[in-house]
Amino acid sequence: MFCYLRIAGADQVNSDGGGMVWQAWDVLHGNVLLHGWWAADVSFYTTELPEYLVVTAAAGLRPEVVHICSALTYTALVLLAAFVARGRARGAEGVVRALLAAGLILAPQPTGPTQVLLGSPDHVGTGVPVLVLLLLLDWAQGSESPGRQAQGRWWVPVAAGALLAWSIIGDPLIEVVGVVPLFFACSLRACWIVWSRRDPAPGAGPVTPRRHWSSAGYELSLAAAALAAIPVALAGNRVIRHLGGFSVANPWYHLQPLHKIVHGLPVAARSVLALFGADYKGVTGAGNVAFALGHLVGVAVVLAGFVVGLWGLLRPFAQLAWPRRFGAAAPGDLVADFLVIAIVANCAAFVLEVPMTNVYSAHEIGPVLVFGAALAGRTLGGRILGSPRDAEASGGPSGTRSGGRFRARRILLPVFAVCLACYAVMLGVAAAHRQAPPRNVGLAAWLTKHHLTSGFSPYWEASSITVDSGGAITVLSVTDGGRHGRLAPQKWVTDVKLTAHMPPAKFVILSPAEKVRRSAAVKTFGSPAHSYRYGHYTILVWNENLLPKMAAAARA
Repeated sequence: MFCYLRIAGADQVNSDGGGMVWQAWDVLHGNVLLHGWWAADVSFYTTELPEYLVVTAAAGLRPEVVHICSALTYTALVLLAAFVARGRARGAEGVVRALLAAGLILAPQPTGPTQVLLGSPDHVGTGVPVLVLLLLLDWAQGSESPGRQAQGRWWVPVAAGALLAWSIIGDPLIEVVGVVPLFFACSLRACWIVWSRRDPAPGAGPVTPRRHWSSAGYELSLAAAALAAIPVALAGNRVIRHLGGFSVANPWYHLQPLHKIVHGLPVAARSVLALFGADYKGVTGAGNVAFALGHLVGVAVVLAGFVVGLWGLLRPFAQLAWPRRFGAAAPGDLVADFLVIAIVANCAAFVLEVPMTNVYSAHEIGPVLVFGAALAGRTLGGRILGSPRDAEASGGPSGTRSGGRFRARRILLPVFAVCLACYAVMLGVAAAHRQAPPRNVGLAAWLTKHHLTSGFSPYWEASSITVDSGGAITVLSVTDGGRHGRLAPQKWVTDVKLTAHMPPAKFVILSPAEKVRRSAAVKTFGSPAHSYRYGHYTILVWNENLLPKMAAAARA
C-alpha cells in the first residue's frame, strides 16, 4: 500500500480525480444522489465513489485523496488476484499460485502508464467486484460435482446477480467483463453436463430432457442471474434519475469503422503492454526501458496462462467428441473459464468500439491486467511445482510423471523465485520516484493571494483548483458551447446547479490548451475590469457578481 501510494504520487492530480473527490464531499454534506451533477460517461457511483466517501470523510477535501484511493484500489486488486489464483489449492501449490498472480502485477510502471493504473478512476478498479464475484463462485463450487452445487446454495446466484447489478450502475463495463463471461461460462458448463449425461447408466432408467437440464440447474441459475442483472441495473438508474439524482454523459465509444479498427491494432497491442508495465516504446532513459523490458517476461507468462486456460475451456467438449484421443471427459474450471471469456470480451470490445488515439486508452481494458494475472496463477502455478493434478491432465505416460515433476520443480522454482525477487526490487525502484505536486496548486495559490474565491474555468482547471485549495476556492467548469457562443456549465463531472449556491463569482480563467475563448467570456459577461497573467493562464476579473448572467445564459 505504501509503495503504491508513492507510485501514485508521482503523477499529478487533475480534474478527473478532483471531480470524484468533490462528488464524495458533496455526498458527505447531504447530496446523496448528487442532484445537479453530470457524471462522465461512467458514474462510478457504486464502484469507486464509496471508497472515495470513506477516504474523504477521514482526510477531507484534498488532492491526496485521489492518490490514497488509487493505492487502496490497486492493493485490493493485487490481493484479490492472488486469492482468485490460489482458488481451493492449499500448501505449496496454493502459495505458488498466489505469488505468481501477485508477482505479475506487483510492480506497475512508474512513468507513462502510471495514470492509467494509479490515477483517477477509469475502469481499472472495476476488476474489484468481478474478482469478489469469482471468490464467491469458487467458494460455492467447493469440491462438489457439476450440477450439485444448487442443493442448499440457492442464494449464490441471487448474490451474484445482485453484485453484478449493483456494479453495473457504477460502471456498465461490468456487462462486458462480468455478465457476458458468467453467462457464457455457465451456459457452456450446463451444455457439457447435459451432453455428458445423455446416455443413462445401466439400470438407471430412461433420461428425459427434463432430467438432462435439471442436472445443470445451478449453472443455468447463474446464467439467468447474470442476464437478470442488466434490467435490474437499468431500473436502479431510472430510480436515481426519477429521484433527481445525477445524470450521465453520452458515451464516447461506439462501433468503429473497419479502417479505424485496423489502424488502431498497434495502439491496442501497446495498450496491453502498458497495463503490464512493459511499454518500452513509451518511456525514455535506460532505467525505464530496462524496467519495461523486464516486464515482458510477465506478459509472456500471462499469454501462456491464457492459452492453457483457453484449452481448459475447450477440452471438455473435445473429450466428449473424441474420447479415444483426449481421454475421459472431465468438467472445466468455472473460474478459469470465466476469466478466459472476460479477457476475450474486454479486448474485443476495446478493439471494436474504442477510438484509439494513444496508449492511455488502455484504461478501457484495465480489468484485463488482474484477470490475466489471476488466470496465469490459476493455470500455471501447479505446473511450476509439477503437481500431480497437472501431470495427469497432460496425459503423459505414468512412468515419466514423477521424474518430469521433479525436473520441472528443479528448473522452474528457482527461475520463479529470481523473477519474483526482481519484480520486488522494481517495486522499490518505482516507489522511489519523485513526487509530483497537484496540477493546479500554483494557480490555486495565486487566486487565494488575490482574494479570488469563486469563478469559472475550463474543465481541466475547475475541480482541480477547488480540491487543491481544500474548498476555499469554488470554480465551476464551463464551455463556450452555449447558445450564441456564450459560456455554459460543462456537462462532464460537473455540478451544473452549482450557480444556485456558490459564492459570488468574479473571474474566468482562460487556458490556451482548451477551447474556452475570451470572446465567449466577453459575450456572456461584458468586458472585464482587469486581466492578469499567471504562467500560460489568463485570468479575467470583473467587479460584479457574474452568477446572474451565467444563470441567464444557461437558461437561454
